[in-house]
Amino acid sequence: MVELDSQELVGAAGLWGIDMHNRSAHLGISVLPDFRGRGFSPDIVRVLCEYGFAVRGLQRLQVETMADNAPMIAAAKRAGFTIEGTLRRSAWVYGAFLDEVILGLLAHEWTP
Repeated sequence: MVELDSQELVGAAGLWGIDMHNRSAHLGISVLPDFRGRGFSPDIVRVLCEYGFAVRGLQRLQVETMADNAPMIAAAKRAGFTIEGTLRRSAWVYGAFLDEVILGLLAHEWTP
């Protein structure tokens, strides 16, 4: 991802674990610290949804994030994702177990 005005690298984003049999994929983004809080995440999530649903013909996109990652949860919800559940203490991060939130969006729920 590149910020258009400055041409600086903002971070990385993509669909991964694409399963064409079930027409599903995972959506992930990573925004560099200098660019966080500047509104990039919702736009990035929307672009990836467009690619997944309109271009690749997927049926389902899924986001997994730590429960304390409020910006990612907000960006996904703004794009139409629904919280489907919490995997309690499922991730070992910096010496502690953290909860992981699963969000999903189906093709028929997506608004381009």
